[in-house]
Amino acid sequence: MVTSPPGARPGGQVVTVVIADDHPVYREGLAHALAAKPDIQVLGQAGDGLEALDLVRDLEPDIALVDLRLPSLDGIAIAEAVTSQASPTLVVIVSAYEDTDTMYRAFDAGAKAYLTKLASPQTVYDAAMAVLGGEIIFPESVRPGLTDSARALRRRAVSSGTLTAREREVLTLIAQGRSAPEIAEHLFLGVTTVRTHLQHIYDKLGVSERASAVAVAARRGLLE
Repeated sequence: MVTSPPGARPGGQVVTVVIADDHPVYREGLAHALAAKPDIQVLGQAGDGLEALDLVRDLEPDIALVDLRLPSLDGIAIAEAVTSQASPTLVVIVSAYEDTDTMYRAFDAGAKAYLTKLASPQTVYDAAMAVLGGEIIFPESVRPGLTDSARALRRRAVSSGTLTAREREVLTLIAQGRSAPEIAEHLFLGVTTVRTHLQHIYDKLGVSERASAVAVAARRGLLE
């Protein structure tokens, strides 16, 4: 039986990768290390989330290595978008954050692996090859929560946190590009109150900033 090299597809086809991180030194260093592998081709790099999503849509790489915190669209929102569009690309989150809730949100959004930025380029390479082989690569500490039943429980919990009418109003104004002070003036609220509504919206949608909130809300039909 002929065996393909570790990262190669049958017939010796190379594995294509896109890397998204807003820290150029880390991003370019990882790209350089992976490009040195004979079975890896780095198709492109992105410094923000929307650019990364455009690259994934245009190039359809085998793997997207995505930072969790990115300007304009975070890694979890990217994973959700890629998954919802039935893209062939597999998303691997590479992050400085290791909290359990964030890892579960990444998994629920469709990410196939979650690595810390302390991981060596070789570890990132190995994880990418593993997810191409059908594996899910997450820290052992969260593995009990990666079952279908655990995911269903989390989804029910999220759905129970339905946005209030006021939160939907705020979300619609966010989508229009209005700032917190502008929203406060429009709704006759205090700026602090608006920011509290924003945080509740982020928590319920499982995101960390406004562009990701708008993207997730649009996909779920929450915008008025």
